[in-house]
Amino acid sequence: MTTYDRYLLFRYFHIIAVFLIASIGLFAVIDGFTNLDSFQESVEEANGNSMMLLNLMAHHYFYHSLMVIDLAGPSIVVISAVSTLALLLKSGEIHPVLAAGIPTYRLTLPLAFGVLAISGALLANQELVLPAIAPKLQRKHGQSAEDAQNVDPQFDLRWQMFLTGEGVYPEEKRLHKPQFRIQPPLLTTDYFTLEAEDGIYLPPQSDEDGTQRPGGWLLKQTSVPFQEFPLTELGRQNIVPQPNGTDVFINTHLSFSQMSRKTSNYRLMGTPQLLRFLHEPYGSDISRRGILMHLHSRITQPLLTLVGLYIVIPLIVRKDRMSTMQQVTNIATCVIVLAIIYGVSIGSSFLGQSGIVPAEQAAWVPIVLGGSLAGWLTGSVRT
Repeated sequence: MTTYDRYLLFRYFHIIAVFLIASIGLFAVIDGFTNLDSFQESVEEANGNSMMLLNLMAHHYFYHSLMVIDLAGPSIVVISAVSTLALLLKSGEIHPVLAAGIPTYRLTLPLAFGVLAISGALLANQELVLPAIAPKLQRKHGQSAEDAQNVDPQFDLRWQMFLTGEGVYPEEKRLHKPQFRIQPPLLTTDYFTLEAEDGIYLPPQSDEDGTQRPGGWLLKQTSVPFQEFPLTELGRQNIVPQPNGTDVFINTHLSFSQMSRKTSNYRLMGTPQLLRFLHEPYGSDISRRGILMHLHSRITQPLLTLVGLYIVIPLIVRKDRMSTMQQVTNIATCVIVLAIIYGVSIGSSFLGQSGIVPAEQAAWVPIVLGGSLAGWLTGSVRT
C-alpha cells in the first residue's frame, strides 16, 4: 500500500467517523428530548438526582448507538465515499495522480478496502454484539434490568398451546406470572389454563452419555396441584412434575427469546439462532419468509455496499470537464441514483417477505441491477 493509498484510506475512515458521530448524536438528542419525561419518572421513582438521570440516559443511548450503527452503517459507508471523492475533486488532489498514468479504479482501490473493512466490522457488530446486548436494547426509555418488559404471546402449533404472561425479565430469562392455555385433545382432555408464579426457560441440553434433553419451561409454584391436571398419556410425558411438588416442567419448542420482543426484530438475533428458527418444523410460513429474507439480506448487504461504491465512482469522477456547479449536479445525481437502488432494495425485501417473489430472487435483484448499472457507467469515468 502506497503513501497515497494510506492517505486516502485514512481520509475515508475520518469521514465515516464524522458521519457516525453526527448520526448517533442527532439520534440521542432528538430521542432524548422526546422521551425525557420517561427518564425523569424513573429517576423520581428511585429518588435519584440529576447525575442519576444523566447516567441512565448515557447507558441507554450507549447501547442504542450500536443499533444506530447497524441501521445506518451501510448507508454511511457509501455516502462517505461520495464525500471523499467530492473533496478530492474540489481540492484538485486527484488530477496529479491521474496525470501520472494511474487508472481511476486503481486510485480508488483503498476505498474498496475501506468498504470491506467497515462491512466486516458491521458484520461483527450484527452477529456478536447485538445478540449479546439484546435485553438492553429491548428496554423502554427509563427502564432498568429490574423492570419487567412486555410479553410477546406465542402459540405452540405442536401442542396447540397458547403461552403468555405479565412480564419478562431478559437478564434472568424469567417469565413472570406465566399462563399456559392448553387445548384438547393432545396434552389434555379438556381446556386447561396452567398458571404459575414464575417460569424459567431451560434450553435443550445433552447428557454425558449423549442423550438429548428437550428444552422447555420450568414453572414454579403452579396454581393447581399436578394431580388435578386433566392430562392425556402424551401430556404426562411432556408435562413432568418436580420433586418439590409445586413445580412442573413443560416440554415446548417456544424459547425465551420468542416470548420477548426479540423475535419482532431479527437484527437482535445471530445467524445461528435464525437458522434454528428457520428449521423449526412448527413455525409459520410468514415467520419463515421473514427469516429467510433477512438471512439473504445479511449476505447481500456487504456486496450491495461494494456495488454502491462502484456506482459512485463514475458518477462523481466523470471524464467531462466540470465546473463547480457541475460537480454539485453530479453529487445530486449520484444521491438520486443511490436512493433509487435503496428503494429497489426495500421494495424487493417487501416482495420477498410477502411471498409474492421468492426470497432468493428478491434479495439478489438489487445486486444484479446495481452491478449492471455500475458496469454500464464505467465508460464515463475519468482516466
